[in-house]
Amino acid sequence: DLWGKPHLPVPLYRQRLRKYNQGFASTRSCDTLDKTKTDQRKSMLKFREREKIKARKRRGKGLLTALLVLMTLALLTVGVISLFKIRTVEITGNSFYSAQEIQDRIITDRYTENSLYLYLKYKYFNKEEIPFVDKLEVSLQGPGKVKIRVYEKSVVGYVTYMGANFYFDKDGVVVESSTDVKEDIPCISGVRFSSLAMYQKLAVENDKIFGRILNITQLLKKYELSPDKIEFGKDLALTLYFGNVKVALGSNDDLEDKIGRLHDIYSDLESLSGTLHMENYTLDSKFISFEKADSTE
Repeated sequence: DLWGKPHLPVPLYRQRLRKYNQGFASTRSCDTLDKTKTDQRKSMLKFREREKIKARKRRGKGLLTALLVLMTLALLTVGVISLFKIRTVEITGNSFYSAQEIQDRIITDRYTENSLYLYLKYKYFNKEEIPFVDKLEVSLQGPGKVKIRVYEKSVVGYVTYMGANFYFDKDGVVVESSTDVKEDIPCISGVRFSSLAMYQKLAVENDKIFGRILNITQLLKKYELSPDKIEFGKDLALTLYFGNVKVALGSNDDLEDKIGRLHDIYSDLESLSGTLHMENYTLDSKFISFEKADSTE
């Protein structure tokens, strides 16, 4: 033992003393290193804790911002729904359907009750298909007011085939098929066709019949006459049916004179039953005869 042997030689004493001091210094260095590492760990833990707190704060701010955005969007949505709720509807261009029928067909749910939604739907997206209507245009007249412009298909008559009514335009193109009978559109009989298809022209023996149909339907509309049926016979001879009265017009070209005269005497025919012969009527001859129906029929 160093201290227990004080009478060692000086060199040996100094050598042991130096080793002792070196060992003591080494022990102090290890202690210092451990303490430094401990301090570093503590600092790191504190740093991580501070970062967690900051992250929680950032998340809290993010959630608050998202909540505010959602609340703002909700308020805007409620505002838009309330502001653009349809209160007034103006409809033009309709004749086949009443304004209320058109409105009932396109405003069908809570979405289409919104004028902005309805406008965007008919401008950019799917549109409601309505028989006898070519297209619809919706315009905004104000937040709660819309204007609907109806473009109807040009229909002059219909033919009946296999229980359905096929409506066609002035060129003979079938534009609609329905089991319904539309008011003021006459049934055309006596038209012989070899084929019939939607959006195709009726394949008839004589294309002149379409010009004849257009001519008679325009004249009837002009003189406000609505026959139940228009019948074509031999050489495109025309016969009109009004209830119990049959009006034979013949096949010559004096149609306007005949329809004009028919308009003048129509009120006298309503209570009769039989055939009015106007085949030979002209402005010069003015020949008309009425053949009463056989009472036994």
